[in-house]
Amino acid sequence: EHRRSQNELKLRNRSRYADQGLVFAKEWAQMAAPHARLGDPLQANNLGQREFAGIFEKAGVRPIKFHGLRHTAATLLLRAGTAPHVVSERLGHRGIEITLNISAHVLPDQQEDAANALGSLLHG
Repeated sequence: EHRRSQNELKLRNRSRYADQGLVFAKEWAQMAAPHARLGDPLQANNLGQREFAGIFEKAGVRPIKFHGLRHTAATLLLRAGTAPHVVSERLGHRGIEITLNISAHVLPDQQEDAANALGSLLHG
């Protein structure tokens, strides 16, 4: 729903919308500053305190800090078997070591799955 309303905002304000490919960008309600442009990034405090709080409420989930979403996404992707280098790239980490140092706690759970997969390959 948010993505659709943002696309409509872009279409209605083509010449004034600074499209930077952001998921959460300034809309008319965030245009208090004289230099603000539609489509600019939201201020971090606005995203965490005001904008983001409403998203949690609508979704009916427990609020977490904005940065916690990155950790949650990394954890879920690694648990789902996504290759660590892919998770690292999605998070924008400089190297896979950063991702593994932060999220490696989920990998031991995958050791048994890896052993079973290898056993299946070797023994049919």
